[in-house]
Amino acid sequence: MECVETSEGLSRMYKVSVPAADLQKRLTARIEEVRPQMNLKGFRPGKVPAAHVRKMFGKDLMGEVVQAMVQETSEKAIADADVRPAGQPEMHMESEMEAVLEGNADLAYHMHVDIMPEFEPVDVKKLTIKKPVAEISDAELDERLATIAEANQKYDKRGKTAKARDKDAIVIDFIGKIDGEAFEGGAAEGHTLVLGSDSFIPGFEEQLVGLIAGD
Repeated sequence: MECVETSEGLSRMYKVSVPAADLQKRLTARIEEVRPQMNLKGFRPGKVPAAHVRKMFGKDLMGEVVQAMVQETSEKAIADADVRPAGQPEMHMESEMEAVLEGNADLAYHMHVDIMPEFEPVDVKKLTIKKPVAEISDAELDERLATIAEANQKYDKRGKTAKARDKDAIVIDFIGKIDGEAFEGGAAEGHTLVLGSDSFIPGFEEQLVGLIAGD
């Protein structure tokens, strides 16, 4: 494995390369590892020739080798650099993976790592803490309480023939259209509206004053 490090502030980049010959050695070892468990037609169990395994499953097994090699070499690069990563490395393959899996190219990638800064521990007993306190006026407190109270008002049901008045809460279904076509976000069912809250377009709420349930 060859590793080249570049740094900028708390960011590190490691360029890693593994020769194709090393990958082939790992592939040969992996083939020998799986051969005893193989049971293919035309061969006695566990007696499939290595050349046949390489021909039939070489690319898949090489994929396993590459994955394991990236994991191993990336961990080694960070360990050799003696840094503390602040998160997971970002991996970027540089090799043409098809050529790597076919055994015709070296494995090459680079990874970006943000590291923890170096600092000297301090004695917490010597620390002083200033507690920030927000100064809130009575007027601000009253305004906030009024907002909370308004948002949690209780309404009593009125008779079915009672007409809607200003400050009443009514439940409506509506759909908005432009040139006869409904537009996105312009419809709702069971929407509670307090008349006079000016939460709808100007002039809309005034038209609901005087209506009764079912209108």
